[in-house]
Amino acid sequence: MKPFLRFFRFSHLSLKQRLPLLIFSLLLAVIICFSLISYIGVKNASLVVGRERLYTLTDQLSNMFSQSFNTLTTATHSAALTDPVKKYLLSGGTKSRSEALKELNKLQNDTLCVYAELVDTQKTSLLSTSNSLEINVNMDSVLPATASTPGYTAVGKMFLVGNTIYYPIVAAVPNNNATIGYIVRWRRLLATPKAIAQLGQLIGANGVLYFGNDDGKFWTDLIKQVPIPAINMHNIHNVVEYSRKQGDPLLASAQSVPNSRWLVLVEFSQKTILEASQLFLRWIIFIGLAFACAGSFITWLLSRNITRPLKKLTTAATDIAEGNYTAKVAIEGNDELGTLAKAFNSMVVQVRNAQQDLEQKVFDRTCDLEKANKEMEAFSYSVSHDLHAPLRIIKNYLSILSEKAADKLDGESTRIIGLISNKATLMSGLIDELLKLSYFERQELSVDMVDMEKMVRLEMEEQTTMRNAAVRINIKQLLPAQCDGILIRQVWSNLISNALKYSAKNEQPCIEIESFKEKETIVYSIKDNGVGFDMKYADKLFGVFQRMHGKKEFEGNGVGLALVQRVIQKHGGKVWAEAEENNGATFFFSLPAE
Repeated sequence: MKPFLRFFRFSHLSLKQRLPLLIFSLLLAVIICFSLISYIGVKNASLVVGRERLYTLTDQLSNMFSQSFNTLTTATHSAALTDPVKKYLLSGGTKSRSEALKELNKLQNDTLCVYAELVDTQKTSLLSTSNSLEINVNMDSVLPATASTPGYTAVGKMFLVGNTIYYPIVAAVPNNNATIGYIVRWRRLLATPKAIAQLGQLIGANGVLYFGNDDGKFWTDLIKQVPIPAINMHNIHNVVEYSRKQGDPLLASAQSVPNSRWLVLVEFSQKTILEASQLFLRWIIFIGLAFACAGSFITWLLSRNITRPLKKLTTAATDIAEGNYTAKVAIEGNDELGTLAKAFNSMVVQVRNAQQDLEQKVFDRTCDLEKANKEMEAFSYSVSHDLHAPLRIIKNYLSILSEKAADKLDGESTRIIGLISNKATLMSGLIDELLKLSYFERQELSVDMVDMEKMVRLEMEEQTTMRNAAVRINIKQLLPAQCDGILIRQVWSNLISNALKYSAKNEQPCIEIESFKEKETIVYSIKDNGVGFDMKYADKLFGVFQRMHGKKEFEGNGVGLALVQRVIQKHGGKVWAEAEENNGATFFFSLPAE
């Protein structure tokens, strides 16, 4: 980990730093949770209020425009009830033309009315107040199927002609409970920016007002055509949510305007609706952070009263660790820290007494150990001398007996004398091996960096020359190790000797030696293609006098691998083997990398 990041590891902080950080973290977590929960609640409430306001606003606007349209439809309906209009339509346009035209001209007192016309039931225009302007639209879209109802009066759909928006006011001309024609009064949709601004103030919250036809195919902001909003025309009375291209999410509500084929729609930006909730969130976070900082500062002040006595305890404990058993802690008080200081001072006295007792015991045990080592050395010398001497005498007497009584001994007696002599020689070798094992166990380690590859090659060369063995040897790169070169040389000597011995009966004996690093150890291995052994007996492999094969098959006394295990364990490593009968064996041992 990089040095500048270690400061932020919690385990590296002092108690005086941890407590404020912990309190700050807890308060911050509470503030974040509370802020999020509160913000979600306020946000949802703001959206509910915004939706209710949208619905109420569109309903009010719908009623307001409906009342405005009533004035226009009333005048048009009154004209449809006049006799000249009825006579003109009933005569097919031959009677009362001037009177009917006069009635139509009265409808043009409205400055926004561009012209008025009479249309028969076949939706053919018969009479018009102006020939200079004609709005060429399909009368089927102007006169819906319901227009044939006597007394029908409504404001029709809007139409874009050029850059101007027009809309008709339609009134059915009744006669004897039947519709004989229609008055269609065309008006221009004209709104000033001032009027739009006033409507915006009326709506508030940066709302936008749109008007559209009841089929949803045309929409306008009273000045120009606008893109069609994403509302469901089959359920226009619900508040919907959508987004325009590259815009913020919007809330919109649409209502149909009574006595017309218009829809009124109000859009609110969710950002505007949620301004209050976002302001609330910012304030609550600011206040929460202020409380968290204040709480952390207060905790820091309180932690100082705890950490000061702890620092004194730490200093005293350090002095004791350095061997100063007279250190004491001067802390007064009846609280937990005062009790701890008293217990610490009491412990110091006990540690000082125990240390003095321990030093005396160590001195006594050291003297005993030195005495025991001397006795062990004397015992080893005695074993070497006292056991070897009788064996030499036995062998000498056997030699004399063979020479003096050779003519008196038969073949069986000579064979028995030879067996006794061989067993004496074997016993002498066992005694030497046991003494060697005892010597290596008592030998102090002299650790140095050892060139393992060089050591193995020298040992292999010596043993193959001595045995006159023809064997294929593959020594891969061996890692150097920190170890006792003399003891490790003995390890390699025993392992190489075993590999040569147990692979000698193979037609093409082969030995492979290599090493690899595993975690914090270096592992060395020596593999042969000899007779191997059964792995179920592997636990007996490194015991003293334990053998996997009989002495008639392979020479040996069963001490070599025990010596290998003692030396490797003395270095802090371990030794193990893997094998298969008649398919060779691999011996491993590990040494610490450092």
